[in-house]
Amino acid sequence: MPVPPTPATLWVTAAPFRYHIHHLMAATGLSWQVIAVIAGLPQQQVRTLLFGRDGRLRPRLSPYAARRLLALDAAHLRRLQVRDALIPLATDRARALLADGMTLCELAERLDLDVHATRRLVEGGGLCSRATDIMLRLTCIERGLLAEGEAREAA
Repeated sequence: MPVPPTPATLWVTAAPFRYHIHHLMAATGLSWQVIAVIAGLPQQQVRTLLFGRDGRLRPRLSPYAARRLLALDAAHLRRLQVRDALIPLATDRARALLADGMTLCELAERLDLDVHATRRLVEGGGLCSRATDIMLRLTCIERGLLAEGEAREAA
């Protein structure tokens, strides 16, 4: 009877995936948080992959996370930067952030938009890319207006 592999043999080396995320960030200008949402992975998992924990980098990664990260490429992420999202939902999130005390300038900086484009978004006009929509969701999560699972499910 064959012996099933032990869980330790199912893990993969983390370094190539760490490099892959850094490459995607450099090629697209997207943050690691947005990449985590698009990959469908928890923020904490991607954060510890990139920056480690207790001063030590993660030496291994689960095959599931590895597959999710390998499914992403720069061309796919660039398409998300130009593909339109549902503007009413993005507008609602932007308005919620402003109501929560964030200034228009802070929101514009967070979304990597100019103030004029951000104002149009808040007013319900203009365009909103999928990447900007994800960044809005992440900002809502950071301010306690959404749970992290809601951002991953909507991506």
